[in-house]
Amino acid sequence: MTHVTPAEAQEQLPGWAVVDGRLEISVRAKGFEGAIEFVNRFADIAESMDHHPDFDIRYNTIRMRVVSHDVGGLTDRDTKFAAELDKLIDELQLKRQPQKIGRTHLVIVTPDIVAILPFWKAVLDLKESGGDEQPTLLVDRSDVLDPVRFHQRADANIPEDDVDPSGGPVSMHMDVFVPAELAEQRMQDAIEAGGKLLSEADAPSMWELADLDGNRVYLRTYR
Repeated sequence: MTHVTPAEAQEQLPGWAVVDGRLEISVRAKGFEGAIEFVNRFADIAESMDHHPDFDIRYNTIRMRVVSHDVGGLTDRDTKFAAELDKLIDELQLKRQPQKIGRTHLVIVTPDIVAILPFWKAVLDLKESGGDEQPTLLVDRSDVLDPVRFHQRADANIPEDDVDPSGGPVSMHMDVFVPAELAEQRMQDAIEAGGKLLSEADAPSMWELADLDGNRVYLRTYR
């Protein structure tokens, strides 16, 4: 088993999208029975390869995420598995739906991660993710809900004697991960819907956008 970069995975599997460090795909069958047939068939492939994707089914649409959870990233095991599913998708004539793929992080920017992370962990009933270092990511135990990520901000502090933090500095934004080939169109759609482009200095891997109230979104791709 060898690690694979997002760019390598995307090049090998143009029918998939690399989103937030995972291979993702959404396909649509003609009906519910066709969707179930696909699920049963790819379950056999998963068992034979001993590699099991996360998947979600909604009537005739199946969305899958493939990543090597045990090593925390993409490997050739994932690309080989996805390549086998590509053959099954073509055989069953399922429709690929790249526009259905995406993932969102709520990002909380704070001067003191240690102080506030336990609150968000408790109120959302999430778990800490990461190694022995101070965690900066909370995730759903079943990997269904989107993560909450914390970013340390050094330019603001809440006074120690402030018993009502509601008046203190507040900063939240959303990271929205989309397939690379759809990012620019998504950005244009957001601008046409009333948004503002704040920065494209890191394009094509990231664009910084805001709504009319100044709430920020970072549109991200693997690039």
